[in-house]
Amino acid sequence: MTLLSLVLINTGCEEQIAPTNIPSEGGEMVEVSLNIGFADEVDGATLTNSAATKSDKASAFDMQLLPATRTKAANDYPDKLYNLEIYQYNSSGACILSQTIGTSGVQEIGADINTTLNANGGAECQLLIIARGATPAVSSLSGKALSAVNAVIADATVMEGINAGTGDNINNMPYLLYLPKVRIIDGKLVSPEGTDVRLLLKRLAVKLTINWHFNVNGYSLKEVRLMQVPKDYRILPATEEIPPYGTMYPNSVSEFVDGFRLKGDELTNANGTKTIWMPANARGTRSDVTYPTYRNKNYAHSAATYVEFVVDGENNEQRLFYRAYLGGNETTDFNLLENTNYNWTINLNSANYTGDPRIQLIDLTPVVSTNFQSATSNCFMMLPGTNICFNPYKHEAGTDGWNTRLVADNAIISGKTITSVKVLWQTKDAGTTGNLVMGYVIDGDHHENLVNLTAGDDIENARIHIKVPNTQGGNAVIAAYNGTTVVWSWHLWISDYVPVGLSGEITSATRAQAIETAQNATKGGMVHVYGGISWTDPNGAFYKKVIMDRNLGATKAGIQKNLLDGVRTFGLLYQGGRKDPFFSSADGTQNETKTIYDGDGKEVEIEKKKNENGVTDYDNTIKNPKTYYLANSGTEEYTAFNKEPNAWGPTGSKTIYDPCPKGWRVPSNTAGGVSDPKQCMMAGFGSTNLSWVPEATTPQSCSTLKYYDGEKLRDFGSANVAASDFVGSGFIYTAVSGDQMELDKISNKSAFFPGVSLREQNSGLYRDKVGNVPNQNNTVYLWSSSVDVRNDYKNLQHIYQFQSSLLSFQHTISRAFGFSVRCVQDN
Repeated sequence: MTLLSLVLINTGCEEQIAPTNIPSEGGEMVEVSLNIGFADEVDGATLTNSAATKSDKASAFDMQLLPATRTKAANDYPDKLYNLEIYQYNSSGACILSQTIGTSGVQEIGADINTTLNANGGAECQLLIIARGATPAVSSLSGKALSAVNAVIADATVMEGINAGTGDNINNMPYLLYLPKVRIIDGKLVSPEGTDVRLLLKRLAVKLTINWHFNVNGYSLKEVRLMQVPKDYRILPATEEIPPYGTMYPNSVSEFVDGFRLKGDELTNANGTKTIWMPANARGTRSDVTYPTYRNKNYAHSAATYVEFVVDGENNEQRLFYRAYLGGNETTDFNLLENTNYNWTINLNSANYTGDPRIQLIDLTPVVSTNFQSATSNCFMMLPGTNICFNPYKHEAGTDGWNTRLVADNAIISGKTITSVKVLWQTKDAGTTGNLVMGYVIDGDHHENLVNLTAGDDIENARIHIKVPNTQGGNAVIAAYNGTTVVWSWHLWISDYVPVGLSGEITSATRAQAIETAQNATKGGMVHVYGGISWTDPNGAFYKKVIMDRNLGATKAGIQKNLLDGVRTFGLLYQGGRKDPFFSSADGTQNETKTIYDGDGKEVEIEKKKNENGVTDYDNTIKNPKTYYLANSGTEEYTAFNKEPNAWGPTGSKTIYDPCPKGWRVPSNTAGGVSDPKQCMMAGFGSTNLSWVPEATTPQSCSTLKYYDGEKLRDFGSANVAASDFVGSGFIYTAVSGDQMELDKISNKSAFFPGVSLREQNSGLYRDKVGNVPNQNNTVYLWSSSVDVRNDYKNLQHIYQFQSSLLSFQHTISRAFGFSVRCVQDN
């Protein structure tokens, strides 16, 4: 890489720069001569000598990374170094020196700098040099430890104000250099290899240009969209190692957004160009991607950036998606790196989708399924790549099999006739990235290619037809409308998990074999029994049942080793007594990272509000499945829930509001208002006393209950179960499986409970921390169906709670909180 000779020299004389913030402790201060310059922008087309992206216009779809056009204009780089600062850290990341260079942080180009740094006793240290920009896109890092710098995000408004095409406002662009291992020897910065270090600041942003040429007979270009762009410009993004791609950043639980979507008037003709800045998205390399057509979604990492062209056939009977994954000049390279310019030209030449796996045919015809589901619940478990149909007026828990919110006296209630059905929201199959688990609808008013209604006014023959594509699974909610009003909605839980319950007569003589049979028949996971008296006593509430191995909505179960699979264990969050889910945290923090999308793949927001004043009708929660109802105050407290205090059927049968799939329900907890061990699902957890039901106490014995922090198992004690930064931390319970408490000896017959950030009752936001605890990955909250029977507390519901190193199974709490659900076999 060629240096631009930007030595920092002040006009006329040498300037001695004093540090603005030197901790009293640390090391000896020594004078250091610095030579700071800009690194040359890298041209992505010249990263290798390969011509792997050579254009082949005879193919249906070709793409080529061409040398970027250089304007040589004065605004290729900032004219000065603005808000230039130096930060020095010791090997553990503690800040040992902060400095501002120049007059008020502005340094003329061409100045020698003599300054002082902390010798750090000759030990290795870390150095961060940053020019934050004339209008600083990055806030000051002063006083921050290196771990806190990892969370610093550049101001999106400032970054968006820098014109990628013309270079206007380039003075606001941040430039930086991070040196993780240097020493200060004889007034010089020295690398571990013993060589002098030259300081070349790199531009924070990627510059990306997309040129396209559309020439497909019989088709029209409907939309061009840049997908899966990291949302945030992070100063030091977290990296992760994922085979076979290698080192990648940002990590897989970061938020990704659309870079642009061009349609309608923005697509003036078949040929176009678009240049933007974007954060770096390094998605690694794959050595087996040896041919351009292999550069498709089957080989690319789920978070790799791509351009997608939406192409419609004549009469809108057929739609094609051309997906072009971006990266370096080698077909193996999916990296978009900071300080690098990428100039891609993409040609769409024909509609030969059968000969190119990068082109996908989308069927726009209404879905019609013959896979009839006779028993209807509020949740359908669906395998990827399957279809179903069901009668929307039916419900397995309703009177005579009818949904009593829609049907009375064997007739559809006035105003409840279903006139349409739509995809309300859906997830992607890799958390914040990947493929939509339902796919794209025809347009905003027509979802029939994914969810289709037939005979909506016929109580016996009405059908909703659903199909889901072959993905890694996820969740969706579909809604039935009467006109513009939602009259009911259903959750689609899409995964390869097929749990099987106990069958036949269950006695002390047959129970063990029935459990083994159910576990062997379960696909894609496991079903569990626990070890307390409620499971082992013939009079226990769970003696004839099994429970799922994961939270409702989760696509993974058990201990996981990477961030993305850790998030997949979270599942969804529910307010007490409500049937519709809300998405959980994508990274274990309070960040409201977008993880749900509409039928067009655009991000969906949930509304958080209090119930309307004076309105106490539970029907509001049905009409507004995307609204998180907050706790009210005074006489109107929890009014969205009080009309149905027993919505989940605390001690009786499953109700029409229960969120679990057919044959399963939310577990109960207490009976008669007094804690009854035979009714408590978690009686005996972490104890040799199988009847022990704690309330905010430490377990009597914890040999079968430990905490997993992402690396190791910790004993269940107050000094050991500190919150972990690993998304996917949680508790492992081995009482029934008999597994030894070693990571490589734990089977899927042991129950794992991930720590999931709850949603607060008063704000609907995730709980980020309590006191000085940075997150809640060491806390588990699971709903039971049981409410507090005391007349003054009908708004409270029992939960099962592992809080740090405490267990609480008698606790009641406001139903306005958002907690996890784990479904148990129904009667």
